[in-house]
Amino acid sequence: MATSYYDVAAGLGAAGFAGGLSVAIMNPLDTLKVRYQVATAPGGMRSFAGQILRREGLWRGLWLPGVATNFWGIGVSSVGRVGCYPYVRDGLLNAVGLEKNAGVMFVAGLLAGAVGYLVSSPVYQVKTLAQAEAGLLENGVFATGASVGKAPRYASLVQGLGTLKRDGHLWRGAGALVVRGALLSAGMQVGYDGFKTWAKRRGILEDGPVLHGLAACAGGVGAGICATPADVVMTRYQASSTYRSAVGAAADILRTDGVLAFYRGFTPFVVRLGPVFLISLPLTEQIRRLAGLGYLT
Repeated sequence: MATSYYDVAAGLGAAGFAGGLSVAIMNPLDTLKVRYQVATAPGGMRSFAGQILRREGLWRGLWLPGVATNFWGIGVSSVGRVGCYPYVRDGLLNAVGLEKNAGVMFVAGLLAGAVGYLVSSPVYQVKTLAQAEAGLLENGVFATGASVGKAPRYASLVQGLGTLKRDGHLWRGAGALVVRGALLSAGMQVGYDGFKTWAKRRGILEDGPVLHGLAACAGGVGAGICATPADVVMTRYQASSTYRSAVGAAADILRTDGVLAFYRGFTPFVVRLGPVFLISLPLTEQIRRLAGLGYLT
């Protein structure tokens, strides 16, 4: 029994630490995505990024906003979507008596991701709002960005959670986040677990770093395809007080900008997910191996 508890704790810890570290490293792309989604008439992505870099710099404009909160939020969600996933998947396989396939991977990823993102919802909301309000501070108020003339409200995790609690918005957007996180997790696992399973069954690659890296890239593409629409809705809803619900935000996006607007920011989203998964998933595998658990199967 002691070994079983150790296996579970070490596996969940490996997933959480690797997920949090990887997203902290890649925080500039996440910040750019969020700031671009809430900006008004920003023009192209490249020119928008250039404006931020010229006026605010890489560290203050893109890396610092929400980085610590991002670590904790994604760390907690990774415990669900990566750490708990094998247990959920194997439970489903035992229940239905089937071999591992894409359908089971999708459903297991959906369930594991939903739990992970539900638990981390308040923290993740602070991260998103800190990135959305980011800008150059002058005399205690923002001189650039989407919150010009306003004081920071989400400068730290503690301040952000306090602000949300006072406003009665601690769980605002939780439903949209859970949908986004579940879809991201499902797409990621179909790509990652699916590619690993396919390659090993055909003897193309042995289970190891090379296979983990290729599978992580496949996981990033799968996650981006499945989760970008929900990501756009969640960001718009959390960053604006004019919407009463995520459904209302989605309806407004569809009415005002059309269907293609749901994939606004798709490129930076996938570009960010690729490196994050390329760091976090192989790192999770190596931490598991060093802890004596072996690679994910």
